[in-house]
Amino acid sequence: MYLSTLKIWNFRKYGEGLDGKPGLEVRFHEGVNILIGENDSGKTAIVDAIRYVLRTKSGEPIYMDEKDFYMDNKKMRVKSLKIECIFEGINETEAAPFLEWIGLTKNDKGVAYCLRMTLNATMLEDGRIYPVVKAGMGNEGTPMDGKARDLLRVVYLKPLRDALQDMTHGHKSRIAQILQAHSIFGDSKRDEEGRHKLEKLYADLKAEIDKYFDLKQEEDGKVITKNINDILVKNFLMAGESREAQLSLTGSELIDILRQLDLILENNKSGLGSLNLLCVAAELLLFLEEKQGLKLTLIEELEAHLHPQYQLRLLDYIRSQEDFGQFVLTTHSITLAANIPLENLIVLKEDKVFPMGRAYTQSTDGDYNFLHRFLDATKANLFFARGVLMVEGDAENLLLPAVARVLGKPLHEYGVSIVNVGSTAYKRYAKIFQRTDGQQMGIPVAIVTDLDVRSIEYYQDDPDEKRIKKILHCTEDVKSELAEKCPSVDFAELPNYIRTKAELNDYLSPHKKAGVRGKGIKKEEREVAIAIFDEKAIAISAEAIAHERLVKTNKLSAFYPEGDIKLYAAKHWTLEYEIAQSGLYQELATAVVLAKAEQVGKELTVEEAKKEAESKYNDGTNDAIAYEIFKPINDGTVSKAIVAQYLAAIIERGDKDYKSLFETDESLEYLTKAINYVTTRK
Repeated sequence: MYLSTLKIWNFRKYGEGLDGKPGLEVRFHEGVNILIGENDSGKTAIVDAIRYVLRTKSGEPIYMDEKDFYMDNKKMRVKSLKIECIFEGINETEAAPFLEWIGLTKNDKGVAYCLRMTLNATMLEDGRIYPVVKAGMGNEGTPMDGKARDLLRVVYLKPLRDALQDMTHGHKSRIAQILQAHSIFGDSKRDEEGRHKLEKLYADLKAEIDKYFDLKQEEDGKVITKNINDILVKNFLMAGESREAQLSLTGSELIDILRQLDLILENNKSGLGSLNLLCVAAELLLFLEEKQGLKLTLIEELEAHLHPQYQLRLLDYIRSQEDFGQFVLTTHSITLAANIPLENLIVLKEDKVFPMGRAYTQSTDGDYNFLHRFLDATKANLFFARGVLMVEGDAENLLLPAVARVLGKPLHEYGVSIVNVGSTAYKRYAKIFQRTDGQQMGIPVAIVTDLDVRSIEYYQDDPDEKRIKKILHCTEDVKSELAEKCPSVDFAELPNYIRTKAELNDYLSPHKKAGVRGKGIKKEEREVAIAIFDEKAIAISAEAIAHERLVKTNKLSAFYPEGDIKLYAAKHWTLEYEIAQSGLYQELATAVVLAKAEQVGKELTVEEAKKEAESKYNDGTNDAIAYEIFKPINDGTVSKAIVAQYLAAIIERGDKDYKSLFETDESLEYLTKAINYVTTRK
């Protein structure tokens, strides 16, 4: 059995929905569930709600107070709250202890057992709180007896837990509680006199130690006992009192023995991380042999005191062991978020939860497989962000934080994560934020992308003419000839320019005229269309490039017409080309000079590089100059990342009003708009 659903009414930050619906409903699945989100996003409230209903195996007292009750818009605490836990996946053996309360529900496999536990709490005017827990599928339910309730208790590891105290001897020792519940210390392991083997061994040890300190024995410890009694009798007791002190091991029952045990990892004192692992291992010990009841472990801040590699080892282990049942974990660790399958994550944002399973996002199976391979720790920080900037490469990754600082909007100050997807695969990442139910996650996502349409200078800058690209200008004459020789196709929507034969071929079948028989276009018509391309295609022109840019800009702008996700595309080609077209052209040229110098080991100051760049480019920029500055970057003779690093440093020097430049320059405005969008607080 497992906890499938948690519903909350008026508990802490979660109020009540319309028409009496819960203020929060969380769907869990079997296995591992990881709650992630920024501070105060509600992770602890969810964990505590489960604890309040089910209680814990460690038996620590749980007290509700007035701050558990939701505060409304008038800053008044409500007087009642409700928490509901629903369990599914119950087999016949697990159902037996709960027959009085269990019900039936329908699922994909037919009819199955279902159990509901509900906590209702009322706060009186004098502040006293009365919680009542009932079970059953009816409206009210009935109280559940102690034995059945004990089968629903959970293992709970609190945040910043003191693993040393839990695993150390003492009256409140957690390791003693765990051992006492194990079968090897049960009644079946006792002899006819009701004594456990450990009690017999302890009795023998106790007798030997007591003898060592006995006044009647000739042992070294006798001196200690005698000296204590001399001081006591001669100085503290009244005349005639015949009491005698004795050093002795106390306790003889099994629980007394277990409370004297420490769980240690090594002879020297272990670090907090090792003790934390030891604590988790001990808690899971009970689940290895339990056949009935709920196996649910709640761990807040799984990563507490753990090195990232230990985090991954622990996570991999609990995911692989079905005997340990279900886990609900909270974390701030991007290491864990990057290495757990996306389906296991539940993102908390404001007062809502967003499970990331396949049923909840618009991601395909292929997207999930892709993200599982490439969602590393540097990208997983998007789950913890208040805003996300998605970029396609290292240059944007290095430069945009500097631009944000120049604009007076440092990304870290606004809780914005910059995610370098390393390619044009931003659609796969963006789908994480697109829900099947159309609900918005409330996280502004700005995708900064290149337009990737080369300038005419790129094609002209090739003495061997290998770059000369043929393009079909679809004039009215060309359209008429295509329509005459390919009568099965409707060419009314044919673009003004067709860039490749493949593009023309892709147009044909989807635009077959209505009523034309057959599944596709005849082979002869395809061959004729391709022949027309070969005959009519001309060298690419500036006019064709301008048209291609317009078409691609319109196409990109239609990707995310509404919602939290917005796309900001370059105006012409790439980020560096846009900068070369802008008022930053001299700064980019300076950064290129510095990057070239670094690559050959030459020492050069910013002032020297700036002087060299300005001597070549001092009359403004145009298409030809922009391409000349950009060419070393495009050809790969200098590193994009190094150029971006130098450029970021130059603009942060503040030699001129770069803020105004980014806000007014047409070639740079897409960067400014993207940053403004993700840093606008709602």
